[in-house]
Amino acid sequence: MELGHKTRKNAVLNSEDAQILALHALSFLLSDTKRIDGFLRMTGIEPHDLREMAASNQGQTAILDYLLSNEPLLLAFTAEEGCDDQDPARARQTLGGRAMTQDWTSA
Repeated sequence: MELGHKTRKNAVLNSEDAQILALHALSFLLSDTKRIDGFLRMTGIEPHDLREMAASNQGQTAILDYLLSNEPLLLAFTAEEGCDDQDPARARQTLGGRAMTQDWTSA
């Protein structure tokens, strides 16, 4: 994935591209105090744990889940990144795992 370029519609991101996009999303969140504070509050992650979290598949999916749960934030990220609005969802799908649901109590 050449960052800053839109992917083809319905394109599948490979694992490396998905990880890179998740790390770019974390960088985007870190670039603004309100953004990162919201992420930390929502996930319960402590600031000193961000590096370890970002290195794990579970952490990368948490970053993408947070982004995907907030459409204005998602659109701001994709505009800044210059990628397709669906790329974070594609990256989330590639990284796998259980997707975040709106009902936090569901199993």
